[in-house]
Amino acid sequence: MKPTPPVDITHNYDEYYRTGLYKHRYPTPNEEVFALVVRSVEEVGNRVLDFGCGNGRYAAPLLDHTDARVIGYDISRVALDDLGARCREYRDNGRLVLIDGDLDNFTREAEPQAPFDLALLMFGVLGHVPTRAGRLETLRRVASLLRPGGRLIASVPNARRRFHAEQAASRERIERGELEPGDITYTRQAEDQEITLYYHLYTPESFVEELEEAGFLVTALEAESVLPESGVVSSLLLRGIDRLLGAVLPVRFAYGFLAVAERDAAVAPERAPHDSGQPVTTPSPVPAEAG
Repeated sequence: MKPTPPVDITHNYDEYYRTGLYKHRYPTPNEEVFALVVRSVEEVGNRVLDFGCGNGRYAAPLLDHTDARVIGYDISRVALDDLGARCREYRDNGRLVLIDGDLDNFTREAEPQAPFDLALLMFGVLGHVPTRAGRLETLRRVASLLRPGGRLIASVPNARRRFHAEQAASRERIERGELEPGDITYTRQAEDQEITLYYHLYTPESFVEELEEAGFLVTALEAESVLPESGVVSSLLLRGIDRLLGAVLPVRFAYGFLAVAERDAAVAPERAPHDSGQPVTTPSPVPAEAG
């Protein structure tokens, strides 16, 4: 049986943002990660692709604190409308361009803006893309839009630390072929409804393997955080504790893994051009910033 998207990702992420639950859980960026993004803009250039930008948890402060020009892509129209309303000045002066739709629409609209110096897939965006083939195609599309030597910053959830009950509950569906190894579904309670979301959980090895297979050279792998992200971004005390833990604990204990990678100039991304007449398999829509 071929795995299929287990939930309506676009609709459910619209609800996640519409109810305000996402903004309540993650009101600000992770300070340590944001500092890395700012340094990367200074080091590699200001043309930034924020893939799965959500409501702009990273894009909005990046526009405020750097000279970045940001292309923000997301499947959630609700999230993009929020970001666009809050950053109207940047949209008007051309520093912020927003794209929605599926992966093919993203590619068509982003290609005229390419090449990019820096691409972001923040806080588990990659893990919300169904199927390994879909994630590899997504990464290859992003790689094709980066300049040779351009940088990628991406983070994914750690299977060792996250959703243990959901992993156990997914085993039968994996055995039936409905999900792939590492896949789960989980729920968030918002207002009077349950929102069901899909996630693929990683080991350090599986994360690096996907990035390398898609044409990236991984230059660093570290903890995005050790404590849960919602606490780290909401509490000064937990932020300080997390910084200390991250400095001493092995990366395998991370809440999420964060990779810094470069597009390998020697590897051509493997996808057919849109005007070639060759069939292009488009993965399911790519979700908003995770959580």
